[in-house]
Amino acid sequence: MNRSEQFVYEVCRHSFLSLWSHATPRGKDPGKELSDVLVVCDPDIVIVSVKEITVTDSGDTFTDWRRWQKRAIEDSAKQIYGAERWLRSATRVVRADGSLGLELPSLKERRIHRVAVSLGGEGKVPLKFGDFGKGFVHVLDAPAFRILLAELDTITDFVDYLSAKERLLAAGKKVTFVGAEEDLLALYLHGGREFPQQYDRIVIDDTLWRGFQDRPEYKAKNIANADSYVWDKLIEALVRREPEIGPELSVAESAIRIMARENRFARRVLGQAFKEFLEERVARARITRSPSGIVYVFLAVPHGTEQQRLQSELGLRCFVARGQFPENKTVVGIGTEYFENDKSSMLFFYYLRKESWEAEDEAIAKGIREELGLFAAPQTKSVHIDEYPGATNGDTSNVAEFPTQELSDSGPSIARKKASNRVKRTSAKYNR
Repeated sequence: MNRSEQFVYEVCRHSFLSLWSHATPRGKDPGKELSDVLVVCDPDIVIVSVKEITVTDSGDTFTDWRRWQKRAIEDSAKQIYGAERWLRSATRVVRADGSLGLELPSLKERRIHRVAVSLGGEGKVPLKFGDFGKGFVHVLDAPAFRILLAELDTITDFVDYLSAKERLLAAGKKVTFVGAEEDLLALYLHGGREFPQQYDRIVIDDTLWRGFQDRPEYKAKNIANADSYVWDKLIEALVRREPEIGPELSVAESAIRIMARENRFARRVLGQAFKEFLEERVARARITRSPSGIVYVFLAVPHGTEQQRLQSELGLRCFVARGQFPENKTVVGIGTEYFENDKSSMLFFYYLRKESWEAEDEAIAKGIREELGLFAAPQTKSVHIDEYPGATNGDTSNVAEFPTQELSDSGPSIARKKASNRVKRTSAKYNR
């Protein structure tokens, strides 16, 4: 990779994790790259083309602009369209060294996002973006790319913004840019991750991003997000156990992918829940439903507990959790030993995907609850958490309030003892 491609790849790698960011993957021909960066996280595929072109100074500003736009933007669009065309007939990512990567999402389910990173313009040349003939292409310069992926630093947050921007322009809104991409981002975030629909014309002022950053609610959100990085570190710990993605998606990789698709706010809720669960040590296990709807089971035990026994218990608890929230088909279990400064802690997890929940399944789950005392008598408590703490004066556009639920018990490991229950939590809607 050249310097500009390396810059883009490292930014993507930091935000999306190396498991799904492929640098210069191979296209149809062995010696030809498909794109500069390809991000694949089912069902989303982000095709990134990078061009670094220096603006010439011929004395004719319009001609110089036109030449730069053609080489830095239009040529990127052509590369992206070509990559998308080849991906329609491909079944797997082919890495730069020719080895097979993950299976691509099905054509029916996949969502394509096209991003051209155009460098070298140094803010002198207007950035064209939109449909160049075969689909919408997002065109970003280096500052915008950095800001977007710093603020939208999960795959879900990033692709949701790209999709919302496409919907805005597809609706026929007249958008006039006085500012830059980050000012458009500020409008999107201020609107609760949606653009205003009640206006026919929108002017993007160059003070929006600075003004948004100066708001006390925004600063409070960044402070509150500290807990979300607990979830990031948990993902990283699991990734270190699965350093290489093979041609087949393993059970472990499936669990990691589910966890990585949580957006930043959901990670705050989950990170806070996991952190408090370990610090309080009042429950052996807990079920937490993410704002995304995914159900997680946490299990923590003292050091020295037999791992095989714990794996069995975590699996049973995940099965019970599947029945507690029948509308959700996926459960991820995370087990660990309580952290001690002088000891390393075992970390293990379980992945359950069950499409249907029948009467027979409920009977089995009931037996586990009654006979083994696992999540046998949950209680419910409803509270809420704001994405932007401190929003006042009736301004709810910056408040993201998500319902979630938790169940916990301090019952023994696979023993015939009724679980005791405790209620303590400050998050959306909790159920223990």
